[in-house]
Amino acid sequence: MNTETVSFEIPQTILASLKVGTVELASNIRLLAAIAYFRDRKLSLGKAAEFAGIGRLDFMDILSNQGIVLFDYDESMLASELDGIDQLNSIR
Repeated sequence: MNTETVSFEIPQTILASLKVGTVELASNIRLLAAIAYFRDRKLSLGKAAEFAGIGRLDFMDILSNQGIVLFDYDESMLASELDGIDQLNSIR
């Protein structure tokens, strides 16, 4: 997999105020960016988890704990999905 490096400077006073080191800050920024890109529908769930550097289920737990909707179905989509499930069940 090809990767790119993104870097920027952070004043030490910010690190001191946050009481984090550079590794923890980088991890937090990746997670926050992944959440924002997922919420804005710019990244899928799987890609956002990959961006955050964590597993998909862990990312889903984090989203759920923050009250972020994982699966955004409108009523017609949900009804269609439920009809499909009913049809599958009737075949069996």
